[in-house]
Amino acid sequence: MSSYDRWQGEDFLPQAHAWTDEVLAGIDRRRLGDPTWSRIRPWGAVLAIPTDGGTVWFKAVPEGSAEPVLHSVLAEEVPDSVAALLAVDHERGWLLLGDAGLSLGDGVDDAGAGELCASGPFRAAMTAYAQLQGRVAHRIDELVARGLPDARPKAMPEVFDRVHESLSRVAAETGDTDAGDLLARIAGARPLVVDLAARLPTAGSVDHNDLHPWNVMRSTSDAPPVFLDWGDAMAAHPYSSLLVPVRIARLASDRAGDALLDAYAAGSDAPFDHDGYAAALRLAVVGRAWTWQRALASDPGNMEYDGAALKWFARILDPDPWDATRD
Repeated sequence: MSSYDRWQGEDFLPQAHAWTDEVLAGIDRRRLGDPTWSRIRPWGAVLAIPTDGGTVWFKAVPEGSAEPVLHSVLAEEVPDSVAALLAVDHERGWLLLGDAGLSLGDGVDDAGAGELCASGPFRAAMTAYAQLQGRVAHRIDELVARGLPDARPKAMPEVFDRVHESLSRVAAETGDTDAGDLLARIAGARPLVVDLAARLPTAGSVDHNDLHPWNVMRSTSDAPPVFLDWGDAMAAHPYSSLLVPVRIARLASDRAGDALLDAYAAGSDAPFDHDGYAAALRLAVVGRAWTWQRALASDPGNMEYDGAALKWFARILDPDPWDATRD
């Protein structure tokens, strides 16, 4: 049974209740009512739990997910930048997290995403995020050894091959000739991937991989930003994290995208390398394709997100792969 099916089974909620109550008792808190579903997706299930000390959040992730390990390390290295880790069950892939306030995108629909990414609070978050990457980079080898997916430059030719083989197999099994033809063209980009990987330094840091205003929280206007939802994270070139937010900011204007780069550079220890940025972001589209493959592994028949991995993978052929206007 997949994790996705198990979360919807009749045994899941009683087990989650019992574990949560045990954890709360250990920190002198108690649950005030039944949890409510905040989200259930193939890549994670989240419950909001009312307690006498405020809401806490229970999260379950699929078998093999590195999120519990990564959140534990982030809680050690950058505790003010992640939701408080109240407990973790590595064997079952469960986390209990403190409340981190409202997201920067709270109350705003997707149509306002570009303006949100161009806003002052999100630019400040990008500076803080670059600082976070610098503070955890020394543990990246450990994290990869403990299961964090490795999408650092030296690993990207192998990642490309893995994604291409998997998508090609699916296309052949389903008789999808359009996908097969597209993948044949994508295969010609492998030398580019090898070249880009060779241009970039082999060291990396954590790449959140889905950095947008709805994953950035603030409890008060002057509180430091808290980065939520690390389920898509990988080890990668630090600039890979810029793919998602810069694409979104450019919906507002090219200037907004450039402002995010400046904000990120303000938090980085090294001068910003624009050539390295272009190379890293082109490789990052392959990383995003791999992320979608991993995210849907526990629900292979899911049609809601059908084609997401191939869409991202095909952007290796795009002269401007971080242009969001063609989505």
